[in-house]
Amino acid sequence: MNQHSTDTRSAAEGRMFTADDYTYRFPDIWLLDEDCIWTIMHRAYIARVVDLVKDSGAKTVIDVGCGDGWSCGQMARAGLDTVGIDWSKNGIEHAKRLVPDARFLCCDVKDPEFTETFTDPFDAATFVEVIEHIPPDQCVEALRNVRDLVKRGGRIVLTTPSVNFPNDNDTHYRHFTKEILEDLIASAGDLKIESIEGYGDVEAENRHWARARWVHNRYYTIYPALKHLNQKYAPHCTDTPLDRCHGFIVTMERL
Repeated sequence: MNQHSTDTRSAAEGRMFTADDYTYRFPDIWLLDEDCIWTIMHRAYIARVVDLVKDSGAKTVIDVGCGDGWSCGQMARAGLDTVGIDWSKNGIEHAKRLVPDARFLCCDVKDPEFTETFTDPFDAATFVEVIEHIPPDQCVEALRNVRDLVKRGGRIVLTTPSVNFPNDNDTHYRHFTKEILEDLIASAGDLKIESIEGYGDVEAENRHWARARWVHNRYYTIYPALKHLNQKYAPHCTDTPLDRCHGFIVTMERL
């Protein structure tokens, strides 16, 4: 395990980010390299999130922090009545163009104007790779705001990186442990954890990159060998042990 695996701090500590820090000049998620295991992992855990929302019987869902709308696109394709919100104007503009079957708003979930826009609660909410971008002292409030968008008995699905994966992202305030997430959810109140799953496998990723550099580098790519390595990693994308997972998928019920 990496020597930083128990350190939840990052270069973001002490900073306050604004919408200008998340400009989405390009619809980045839509342009990911198909041969990258990060892409394979990302698409696998988003598929799991969509399944968890669908399995709850939800018909309506709001994706809080939707970015350029890729996750919303998957939810809309699954037949869900989908709304996405984000405070990045560019992100929302990309999302509107790329996902015409969903609705999008550029706003902060805490804005009174937003909360007045939707008078009926949603069946479900997703909070995908967002909470690590929120200052630790604001995380409980943020989760309460997401909770309040959902009807009682509705489902909330949250994903976030684990401390097993080193925090070298300047916009991540921290990565999480299972215990930190459990304390955060308990502090938010009126939420019951249904399950905590792992996505990705840091040990498998390290093995992958050690091998992949011999077949995929700036000088050449041996595509059949790279495809073989990607296929070997694919089974580690979801349902992985929490002590070596890349991140968490937390399913909650609104009480």
